[in-house]
Amino acid sequence: MPLNMLYHHKAKHAGTGYQVRTRMDGSKQKGGTVMQLWQEMEREGMEELIFCHDADSGLRAVIAIHNTVLGPALGGCRYWSYASEEEAVRDAVKLAKGMTYKNAISGLPYGGGKVVMWDVPIAKNAKQDEDGCGSQGGEQVAGNLRVEQQKSAATEREVVTDQVADRIDKSLDTDVSRRAQRFRALGRFLERLNGRYVTGLDLGTTATDMDQIRLETAHVTDTTGSLGAQDDFTAEMTAYGVHIGIVTSLRQQGIASLQGIPVAVQGLGKVGYALCRYLHAAGARLIVADVVPERVQRALVQFSGAISADPAHIHAADCKVFAPCALGGVLTPATVEELRCSIVAGAANNQLSERQLVAGRMQARGILYAPDYVLNAGGIISTAYELEGAGPDLIRQKVAGIAGTLSKVYAEAMQSAISTADAADRLAESILRAGHTR
Repeated sequence: MPLNMLYHHKAKHAGTGYQVRTRMDGSKQKGGTVMQLWQEMEREGMEELIFCHDADSGLRAVIAIHNTVLGPALGGCRYWSYASEEEAVRDAVKLAKGMTYKNAISGLPYGGGKVVMWDVPIAKNAKQDEDGCGSQGGEQVAGNLRVEQQKSAATEREVVTDQVADRIDKSLDTDVSRRAQRFRALGRFLERLNGRYVTGLDLGTTATDMDQIRLETAHVTDTTGSLGAQDDFTAEMTAYGVHIGIVTSLRQQGIASLQGIPVAVQGLGKVGYALCRYLHAAGARLIVADVVPERVQRALVQFSGAISADPAHIHAADCKVFAPCALGGVLTPATVEELRCSIVAGAANNQLSERQLVAGRMQARGILYAPDYVLNAGGIISTAYELEGAGPDLIRQKVAGIAGTLSKVYAEAMQSAISTADAADRLAESILRAGHTR
C-alpha cells in the first residue's frame, strides 16, 4: 500500500518555526490525506518520524524513533542512495522497529531508532560496505572517502594535465566539506531530541561522520578513538555472536562440536569472513560464496579444506548449517524448499522475504531457524556496553550471552508449538510490555 506521506522542512530563509508542507513525492498538498502515513505508523508501533532538511548543506534525512519504553532509542545512521523518498522512509521505519526488538531481547536498556540520509550524490565517494549490500546486521561500514587515492590516481596519469588534476582535487575537497556540513546539520537535529535517540555507525557512514555529529551533540557513538571505530571490533563481535549462536543451535540438535560439520557461509564481507575464521578454528568444513571472486579466493587460501559455491545457489548446498551473511530476503518461498541444511543461522538482517510463510515452512520441514535479530546482536551489544564504559573483555562476555537468549527462544518455540521467529517476537514483546508497567 503506497504511502501518501507528508513531511516538513524549513525553507532556506524561513524564520524560526516556519515550515513548508510537501508531499513525499515533492508536490504541494492539494487536499490530500495523511491518514496512510498515520496508519503505517500505528501498524508498526512508531512513536516518532522526524523529517530533517537543511538547505545550506543539502541534508535530507529521516529520524525514526520506534519505541523508548526501555530507554532512549539506540540505532545507527544509514547513508544510502534510495530510489525514492518513500523507500527511504519505509527503510527507516523497518530498521527502527528491528532495533527495538533486538535491543529488548538482548536485555539492553535502550529502545529502537534509526536515521536514514538519502539523495546525496557525494555518497558515491564513500567506500561501499564490504558485503556489497545494505543489509548487514550490526556491521559497521568502513566507508572512508578515498580522496587521497583519487588524488594520487589523477596526478599519476600522464594523460591528465596538472590543471585537470587540480580541478579534481578541488571538487573532492568540496564534496568532503559538503558531507561534513550535512552530518553537522544532522547533529543539530539530534541535539533537539534531548537524548531520546543515540546514533552511531551504519551502512555508508564512517567514524569521521560521527565526529562531525559529535561537534553538535553528545548523543552519538562510534567516534574516532572508540572501540566501535577501531579495527572492525563491532564486526568482530557480530561474527562472534553468530558463531555462539551456531554452536548453541547444534547443541539443540544434540551435536556437541563443530568439528567436521559442513557450514555454508554466504557473504564474505567483514562479518562473514570473521565468522569463517571462528568456524574454521573450531574444525568446521567451510563452503563459501561471495559475489566478489577475490574474497572467495582469499578464503580458499586461508581456510584449508574450504570449497566454493555459486553465490546464487549456496543456500541449496549439502550442509548442516546455512549462514546467510550478505543480502537480506535470501529465504523466499522458493529457496526455502531448496534448503538441504537442518539449521539456518547467519548475520544478515531480514533474512525472511515473507516472514510467516517462510518461517512456517522451515518449522514444518524441521529446519531450526535462529532468528536474525537475536543472532546478529553482537554489534549493538558492543555499542551499548561501551556507552556504559565497558572494555573489550567484558563486552565479549556480554556477547556470549546470545547463547542463553537463543536457548530461551528455542524453548519458547517448543513449548508453545510456534516458529522460532514468532517465539523471538513473543519474548521481545513481553519485555516491552514489562517496561510499560515500570
